[in-house]
Amino acid sequence: MNACPESLRLKPAKYKVLVVDDHAVVRRGLVTLINEQSTLEVSGDSSNEADAILAFRQNVPDLLLVDWSLKQRDSVGLIVTLLREKPDLKILVLSIHDEMTHADLALQAGARGYVMKREAGEKIVDGIHSVLRGEFYLSQRAIEGLSEGSLKRVSGKPMATLKEPMTVRIEAREPFSKWAVSVVVPVFNSRETLPRLCDQLVVELVDVERLQIILVDDGSSDGSARVCAEMRARYPSCVEYIQLARNFGEHNAVMAGIKHASGDFCVVMDDDLQNPPSEVKVLLRQAALGFDLVYSRYKKRRHPLYRRLGSRLQNWTACLALGKPPSLYLSSFKVFSARVLKEVCRYNGPEPYLDAILLRATANISTVECIHNARGGGQSGYTWRKLIGLWCRLFVGFSVWPVRFVAFFGLLACLAGAGIRATALLGRMEWLILGTILFLVALVGEYVGRIHQLLNASPQFVIRHRELRSAVDLGAVQREMETMHRHEAL
Repeated sequence: MNACPESLRLKPAKYKVLVVDDHAVVRRGLVTLINEQSTLEVSGDSSNEADAILAFRQNVPDLLLVDWSLKQRDSVGLIVTLLREKPDLKILVLSIHDEMTHADLALQAGARGYVMKREAGEKIVDGIHSVLRGEFYLSQRAIEGLSEGSLKRVSGKPMATLKEPMTVRIEAREPFSKWAVSVVVPVFNSRETLPRLCDQLVVELVDVERLQIILVDDGSSDGSARVCAEMRARYPSCVEYIQLARNFGEHNAVMAGIKHASGDFCVVMDDDLQNPPSEVKVLLRQAALGFDLVYSRYKKRRHPLYRRLGSRLQNWTACLALGKPPSLYLSSFKVFSARVLKEVCRYNGPEPYLDAILLRATANISTVECIHNARGGGQSGYTWRKLIGLWCRLFVGFSVWPVRFVAFFGLLACLAGAGIRATALLGRMEWLILGTILFLVALVGEYVGRIHQLLNASPQFVIRHRELRSAVDLGAVQREMETMHRHEAL
């Protein structure tokens, strides 16, 4: 029988990947991630060098995905050992180390890629495919820390040890990658969506220099406070948790979070996943163009009809009372700079309306189109009563326009009364004027009531419990994991 031509030989359906990581949770996550890819499969997974060598010999893989630190030792020995047995083995190193000398050592040992563990999953998969194609794949920080010799190697310049030029995939840096970013999330009866929200935020914002997620529980009754504490325990490096003594309202809860924010920019978003965490980067990119305040806008809103009508009334009132441009939609999903945040924190009134305070602080405002999804779970906490209360807070609390309306109507009534004769029309006018006067007295009484609250120092919010930590470098995750490794070793 004639041999099958080279061009007709079938290629393997899937590339085999050996996963080596001494952290069980991370290893299971990597195995799941790889097996979900149509062109990849896990040939084995190990937690140490001895098991890795045994798994390698039992089922020789196409690529080794290895953690740089294995039980407080680097993986150079394992890399060199396996390359002796299979010189064409492709190797991608994962690491939690920010010291980029490790990337240089990994490349010198024979690896073709070096990716930070905090990179999003799709970037790790992209790195696997790139290394399998014969390319180098490195995180931007790894590129910046390479020696001259390694740079020449990955840049494609000829070297004696290379048979052909190689290319390098350099990931573009986000314009906000050197920022400290605070994310404030008011929480009310959202235990179903909180874990997904926090997980996605941590993954999506790995590019920022420092991340601070502030969860403010606004008197939830469904166990959301317990979930907030769990998120704090899961991500101690970046999640902070504040529990208010009772339900103060969304804007008060947001103010509580803002007054603990320490980032260069502050993002405010809801807890229901209607704004995907991936859209935070859309707002930050727009802010990077030089704007102090960026609002989201939507092609299609997923709120119920009464919420949309309430929002239209709010926006119309804001145009009238605050001078808001008609084209600007006051969304609850927004980002603003630390300078604006400082001005917002100066407000100590018992009934804040955040957008009114923001519009007072800056006119350097932009909008950007974002995705708006259906609720990720639970039910909205807004009712007709709360929407009306919010409208009164804006209309009366942040504008003197109603008082001017009272004065104008009083003048108009005097002029009309002077010209009305004692006819049957007078009786109807008396009822109309009397009803209007009662309404206006109530309006003035609303102002008096708010003054009374201020004089009595009614609190903007009361904190029952807090677990705080200043915004920290995500590299602190490295120290926490190293501590965990030491405990496991003991």
